[in-house]
Amino acid sequence: MKYEQVLRYAMQMELDGSNFFKEKADKFSNATTRKLFLTLSETEIEHYEYLKKQLESYMENETFDTSEEVMEREEDIFQDREESEHIEATLVESDIPDLTILRMAYLIEKDFKEFYENAAQNADDDGIRKVFEKLQKWEEGHERLFKSEYDRRMKEYMTLPWGG
Repeated sequence: MKYEQVLRYAMQMELDGSNFFKEKADKFSNATTRKLFLTLSETEIEHYEYLKKQLESYMENETFDTSEEVMEREEDIFQDREESEHIEATLVESDIPDLTILRMAYLIEKDFKEFYENAAQNADDDGIRKVFEKLQKWEEGHERLFKSEYDRRMKEYMTLPWGG
């Protein structure tokens, strides 16, 4: 497997995800929702930076940085943000009128998770496999967050009295 190409593709995916969240944040008048999407945009940039460090390590010495310090700290980034900013509560309290955007966010995260899952399964290097598994875990958390909120909102929408 040519890890340079896979890492560069993954970096571009993270940038695209960040741009999506940043762009969609401007669509919301609700400050809480806007902040949530901007926070997720920043999180995707952190994933990009993580991948960039891994690519640099690979290009310099054909190894990946799976040191305990890197792997453990990076694992906590989204969890720390989720806890400190109460992201789940923020989604529940916010007024996201557009289920389409929420669904798009869920599908983006699902695609990212599946990409990293596939990359991990096909990796023949233990170091990069750990990197991809870590990224898969992060994206899986994002996916669950958006899917549960999308499902909740869809259920609310489907139980509204039709005709206003």
